[in-house]
Order: sequence, then C-alpha cells, then structure tokens
Amino acid sequence: MRRPHPATLLLLGLAVLLAASSRDGMALFLGGLGLILAAFIAAATHLRALLRRSRWLLLTMLLMFGWLTPGTPLTAIPGASQEGLLLAAENIVRLLIALSTVALLLKALSPPALVAGMRSLLAPLALLRISRDRIAVRLALTLNEVETSRKGVSSEGDGMEATLTLPASVLSAADVVLGALAGVLVLAAWLT
Repeated sequence: MRRPHPATLLLLGLAVLLAASSRDGMALFLGGLGLILAAFIAAATHLRALLRRSRWLLLTMLLMFGWLTPGTPLTAIPGASQEGLLLAAENIVRLLIALSTVALLLKALSPPALVAGMRSLLAPLALLRISRDRIAVRLALTLNEVETSRKGVSSEGDGMEATLTLPASVLSAADVVLGALAGVLVLAAWLT
C-alpha cells in the first residue's frame, strides 16, 4: 500500500487539531490526553523537542491565566483563582494538542514531503495570482535553515542544497478514506 499524499496528511492533521481543540470540559481533557499519548508513543523525539521549546510559553500561560484571572481564591495556592487555574488548564491542553499534532505530522512527513503537501494545499492561491511555488521555496529554505542550525553546520554553503526536489505523489484510495475522515472530523467539530 502506498503512503498517503502529504496534503492529505496535512488536512487530516488540521482536522484532528480542529476537532480536538474545539471541545471543552472533560471531552477536551480526554481528547488531549489521547492525542498527547499518541504523540509520545509515535513521535516522542519531535514532541520532546517541541515541549522543550515551548516550556516558557506553557509556564507563562499558567501564571497569566492562573494568577491574573479574577475568581474564587484558593487557600491552598495563594494568589491563584479556581477559575483562572481551570482556564489555564484548558488553554494549556489546547496548546499541547497543537504541539502533539505538529509532532505527529513532523514524524510522518519528511521536510520535502511537508513542502510538497503545503504546495498542493496552496493551489487555490493561483486564483488570486499568488505563486504557491514561491511560498513552497521559502518554506523549504526555512526548513533547510532550521535543519542546518540544528546540526550545527557553520559555513554558509554546507547545509544548503542546490535544488529543491519535491516528491511526486498521486492520490490513492487511502487519500480518499483519510480525506473523508478529515471531513467527518471537521463536520463533527462544527455541529457540536
């Protein structure tokens, strides 16, 4: 069986992100827990790196919402409010859902496949006379620069490839099934 088209995986990731983060209360926490566990199992390296880079944002969200939101004061935690901590927990779970989705997508798609998927999804921009190829090249250059800096390449030309080669992908039956699943997730998120 062929791998799904990168654009299909990106659409499915966006649908999962939308469906999971549009919940509230216990459904949000359970959906977030499931997605975070899936990311830790399937894409632990990517998720750990994203969490490490986002740790200050997560702490800031906890402090800003937990201690600066008016509400019922908690005696066990001086200065924090019950409503603020609940709001902080909800927003932190939403961010963790986004990070988990990104980690799973980064695990499933190589940088060239990610660029190819984005280029496919940007096809409607041609109606507005916006070049999707220019956007794809800029994304590829950005991803290349991130990889170069992560590997610690010091000279200018060492990490740079001379040409941009995108994988050729054709839609398959798996793409139709995954596209239908993405549509169902978006529809479910919109209707509930």
